[in-house]
Amino acid sequence: MTKREHPLKGEFDTAEARWERTTHEDGTPAALEIGYADNGLVALRMAEDPEGDILIYTPSEWEAFVEGVRDGEFDIETWDDEPIVEVIDDGEDAPAKQ
Repeated sequence: MTKREHPLKGEFDTAEARWERTTHEDGTPAALEIGYADNGLVALRMAEDPEGDILIYTPSEWEAFVEGVRDGEFDIETWDDEPIVEVIDDGEDAPAKQ
């Protein structure tokens, strides 16, 4: 399946798009690919699953997203200094707590 149809944005042909893989700061390949279609649409997909789900953006949506990334809108704090918390799954057969 190379053509993906978005009900509001139009058709994105994954086979005809120009795909670029993102990289980490050290230059190694990262997990995402960005696809640029001739009709102006931009898509994101997981590089390891090119036939999987994709997110489709209009040019103005993509521009706003990139601007937000540059402005730090999506930055998250690192959890490197946080204590490790173990989560125990009691399962469905565990008795209810009183």
